[in-house]
Amino acid sequence: MSNDHIRPSSIEGIKQLAKRFKKSDGIQHAVALDKASKAAGFENYKHALRKLAGGLAAPGASPVLYISVSWRDRMTKATGCEILKMPLGKTLDALLKPAQYKASRGLGTMRREGPDHLGDTYTASSQKAAREAACEAARTIQFIEATRLVPSKAKRSFPRGQFQNRMPGSDHDAAWFDPAAKTFIRTNEPYARSSVSPEQHAWAERLGWAVAVSPWKGMYRPDGGTSLFLLADMSKGYLLEQMISRLAEAPAPIVASAWDGESRPIVPAFVSPGQLAEIEAKVPEVKMAGERRGSNNSVAYSMVLSGARRRPKSRMPIEGHKLVGRLLKSILIGTRARAGVHRRVDAIRCELDNWVQCEYKRDELSDDVFFDLYYHELPEEDALAAVPTSWDRHIVNLDEVKATLVRYYPECPPLRQLLKKADLAIRSLRTWNVAPTHTRRVDRSDIHRNRDPDDGGRL
Repeated sequence: MSNDHIRPSSIEGIKQLAKRFKKSDGIQHAVALDKASKAAGFENYKHALRKLAGGLAAPGASPVLYISVSWRDRMTKATGCEILKMPLGKTLDALLKPAQYKASRGLGTMRREGPDHLGDTYTASSQKAAREAACEAARTIQFIEATRLVPSKAKRSFPRGQFQNRMPGSDHDAAWFDPAAKTFIRTNEPYARSSVSPEQHAWAERLGWAVAVSPWKGMYRPDGGTSLFLLADMSKGYLLEQMISRLAEAPAPIVASAWDGESRPIVPAFVSPGQLAEIEAKVPEVKMAGERRGSNNSVAYSMVLSGARRRPKSRMPIEGHKLVGRLLKSILIGTRARAGVHRRVDAIRCELDNWVQCEYKRDELSDDVFFDLYYHELPEEDALAAVPTSWDRHIVNLDEVKATLVRYYPECPPLRQLLKKADLAIRSLRTWNVAPTHTRRVDRSDIHRNRDPDDGGRL
C-alpha cells in the first residue's frame, strides 16, 4: 500500500506513518518522523509536536467532528445512519480523553472511532431519535469547547461533598472539572426556569456558592424549554463571569429541529477521513515469511474498522454462533457497572461478530440471522433475558462459551486471547460483591459489519 496519500491529523497518526516510512525507505526513526510530519503539513516533528499538542489542526485543515448514530425501527424494520458534521476550534482529542466520555450524559454512549469521529454504541429506535442523540452529543462538545471544562462524576463536586446539598429544583445536573483552576463546578438544566429563584439564592448564600443562568441555552433540551444554570464554590475563589462570557460568544446549540446532517444506509459503515488515515497507518506491511506459514491454525483477515487481525483457520457452525451470542448477551445484562466484565464480554462478541462475517457468505447466512447473532437484545420471553439472582449464572454461561469455542475452533493465539478475556471476566465476577439489580434493557447494535460489499457480504 502506498504511503503517499496518507495525511495524518494527530501525533499518533504521524508516529504510525513514520513507522511505515522507516520500514519502506530504510531510514532512521528520527528522519521518518520528520518525513511523516511534513506529510501532515508541518515543517518537522518538533513543529508538529508544538502545534498538535496545543490542540491545533494540521496546517490547511480546519478541525471538524463527525458524529454518527445508527438507527433501526422495529415496527417498520427500516434502518439507517445519521451523520452530523460540526466545526471545531481544536481537535477532538485535545478537548477531552475517551475515558472521560462516560462521565457525560451526552457522550456516555459514544466511542472514539477516529481523531475526527464519534460513533454511538447504541442503536437508536428511530431516525428522529438518532438525530436527537447526535445533536445532544454535539451540544456537549460545544459546551466543552466554550468552557474548557471536562465531564466528571466526582461526588466531591457537590457542595461540601454531599449529594443532599444539591441545589433546590435541580434537574439534569452534572459535574465538570476545570483543568486550569483545578476545581469542580456543576451545571443544572431544569425546565421552564430562566432566573434564579429566591430559594436558590438562599441555598447559594448558605453554602457559599454562586449560581448564574447561562445565556447559552444548554445541552439537554435547549429547544424544549430547559435552561442552563452554572454553579461554583465561591470559597475556592472561582468566578463564573468569565465562563458566562465565553458561553455568550458560543455558537447557538445544535438542535435536531434544524438538522443539516447526512442520512445514509446503515451499511457500509461510515468511516471518517481521519479514521481512515489512522486505519491505513496501522496496516502492517505484508511479510513474505508470513505468507508461507500455511501450517498455522490461524489466518489473517482485515476489516475496515479494526484493520489487519488473525482468526482461527476454521469456522464454527451457525448454531454454535447462535448459542454463544445468546450467552454473551445474557452476561451483558446487569454488568454495565462492572467494567472488568462488561468490556471484556463486549470485546469477545465484537471479535466473534468479525469472525462469523469471514466464515460465512450471504448466501449461507441471511441478514436476518446475522444481525441477531451477537447484537440486539434477547427476547423478553427468553429465560436468560432477566437479571440473574446471582452472578453465578454469568460464570456458568462464560464457562459454556469457553467450552463451545474450544469445541469448534483449533488451538491458536486468536482463540487463546478470547479465552483469556473470558477467564478475566469470570475472575471479576467472583470478586464482585454488589448484588444483581434490574437495569434498563437497551437495544444496542454496535455496528461492526465489516465485509467488503464487492464480495457480496456485509461491510
